[in-house]
Amino acid sequence: MSRVADPAELARLLRGTWAIRATTFPYWTHPERRNPRLTFELVRSSPLQLREVYEYYRPDKGDREVIAEAAWAGRHFSWRMLGISRLLSSAYVVSDTPATPDILAIHYGRSALLRQSAVSIIARPHLDPDAVRRSVAVDTHSFELSADEFWRLRWLTPYSASPLPSSDSRA
Repeated sequence: MSRVADPAELARLLRGTWAIRATTFPYWTHPERRNPRLTFELVRSSPLQLREVYEYYRPDKGDREVIAEAAWAGRHFSWRMLGISRLLSSAYVVSDTPATPDILAIHYGRSALLRQSAVSIIARPHLDPDAVRRSVAVDTHSFELSADEFWRLRWLTPYSASPLPSSDSRA
């Protein structure tokens, strides 16, 4: 499998905000977690350490945030949650997709948190979700997705709150 393995390239590639467009990660498939976004921030370049800020919307609680850290371990990232959930940890790799630097696949290994491996497709927020899905579907090899992983992906529907009725409507 080809992987992005250069820490400097990973830092350059990952920095910024991404929308989680599809996943097999159970946390994000819950219907109450909407519009999940992920922002990678550089903490240290050598050895590479990233801060990951996950944001999402819950209708019953509003905007929510989860923070994690990822440290480069030579061939993969060692990942752990911060705060109240700091015992949750895993490892992940980023698929090498040079033709589409705005769409990436992150492959998570098995851990206490994940009883099975998982994958998430992240894309820059400005990209149309349907275009992201088509790109992944036609080039599963570049995203290092097996047929089983592709078919298990749950494509997340972007959520937008319904507009409030206008007070000046003419009924």
